[in-house]
Amino acid sequence: MEKPLPYLEQQHCIFHGVALIASIDPHALTPELRQMRDNMIEAMDLNALMLDRGLK
Repeated sequence: MEKPLPYLEQQHCIFHGVALIASIDPHALTPELRQMRDNMIEAMDLNALMLDRGLK
């Protein structure tokens, strides 16, 4: 089993993925890419909420 990434590296990877998808014309996004973008944005929000609550 791989060692999980530290919190800040997780956030960096998620943000990088969102930035890459956001650079694509929104009308050209496939439904799958839209879903990935939305899921990554939600993951960032949840990670920030956990950090604020002291859970990470």
